Amino acid sequence: MKPSHRPVAQGFHVCLLSPLGTYPESSVILDNAAYIMSPEICFSIVRITKEDWGFSEVDMLSPLEIPLLGSILLAGPGYPYPMYGLILEAKDSPLITDDCIAECRDHLIEMLRNHATDLRPTGLIHRPPVLGGIGYESANYEDCTEAIRECTSHLEAAGPVLLRGVASLIKAHMAWKHSEFSDAACIHMWIALDAAFSLTLQKLRDAGNQNPTSADASAYFDDVTGDENVWEKFFEDDYENRIRVIHPDSRFGAEARPQLLADDFLELNDLLIPYFRFLATGVYRAPIDQRS
Repeated sequence: MKPSHRPVAQGFHVCLLSPLGTYPESSVILDNAAYIMSPEICFSIVRITKEDWGFSEVDMLSPLEIPLLGSILLAGPGYPYPMYGLILEAKDSPLITDDCIAECRDHLIEMLRNHATDLRPTGLIHRPPVLGGIGYESANYEDCTEAIRECTSHLEAAGPVLLRGVASLIKAHMAWKHSEFSDAACIHMWIALDAAFSLTLQKLRDAGNQNPTSADASAYFDDVTGDENVWEKFFEDDYENRIRVIHPDSRFGAEARPQLLADDFLELNDLLIPYFRFLATGVYRAPIDQRS
């Protein structure tokens, strides 16, 4: 395999997972993707099986990576923090074996070492221990491997709205790691909320409700989670907060600094992660206390 700066027909996308994230203790190796955990470096490998649709000069999270990294989040064992990826071109379509993993690891470390001086000072906090960075934080969950395998399989077949919502959950936690960007974390969480709303309305349409309302979506959420909330509409209070933050002059009045509480992020996070797992797999599990 060899690094490429252009899209390739076959190969792998390899991505460093920053020590700022929280990860499962054990590696997970699937047919088309792998999550590799070691004390020295944590990284992901995703087989390039289709065109990496979408383009952004500022968004480093590839759509091809969302199923694997999103499954780490939805399955409960951690909060991934992807950074600094590279494309490896392969002549054929090799299996993700120990040798393949070792070669991907070597290419990733070489890339990080060669470009270390090019990184902005803020990039130093993402250095893995193999290059002198801080250690990784990991957690052990008994059903981690099977849960990640199941979620990845469903997300690989998911549509763009579900993938956008899961990606926004990942980015929300990346921003939440930096207290000065807590408001940005809330914005990413609200993007995920919009995706959840759209997906819920589609489920209601599929069930025969041709014109579902926000109140119908709220009742559907209650049925899935077994909760009975006070919202008349779908996450009504959170939508009001979003309007106040995103629109400087809204129906709630003009505000130089709109009120935001930590729980505006934390409570929404605790509700959305298990709900997205349901939207992806059809199975709902009560939230795990995994706040970062």
